[in-house]
Amino acid sequence: MVDRRTLLLDAALELVGTQGMRGLTHRAVDAAADLPPGSTSNYFRTREALVLGIVERFIVREREMATWPRDEVDPTPAGVAEALGRFVDRALGPDRMVTLARYAILVETAQNPGLRAGMASGADQVDTWSLDLVTHAGSLDPQRDLGVLANYVTGLVLHELALPSPDLDAAARIRAVIDTLGWPGADPS
Repeated sequence: MVDRRTLLLDAALELVGTQGMRGLTHRAVDAAADLPPGSTSNYFRTREALVLGIVERFIVREREMATWPRDEVDPTPAGVAEALGRFVDRALGPDRMVTLARYAILVETAQNPGLRAGMASGADQVDTWSLDLVTHAGSLDPQRDLGVLANYVTGLVLHELALPSPDLDAAARIRAVIDTLGWPGADPS
């Protein structure tokens, strides 16, 4: 069973994903979660606290998008490509609202410097997990390769949200990037 805080944050993610940041109010989250008025403000007193809670929740949801159905990734070039491909597929499909909410919050963060510390903390959690994975998968330059892969996947998702490819094979595209980076075990052709 999902706890009330998580229920509220998932409702807030859905709300931001469908209506953008303008639709994010405590009252709207209460209604979206089908909870009594005031429920959201009991957990998140300010809008900024609510946005930071959403950031925390979408980081958890995005990691699940890469690792589902198990909580691990095969630490090989193929395993990383598969996990990131699964992330892209879910980001564009069943978790599309999480993705749209993430981009809306990134724009909000650019306009509201008060959110940057919370966003940076979440990014650090993702980077620590991802850097460990890339290192164990054989990257010869993990910092560089993580930056390349993260930016590629982010750009791929953003592009596919706007202009979907009918036959996207995200894992194959990501594997090609990994191969180009020259990881041991990658296909150099």
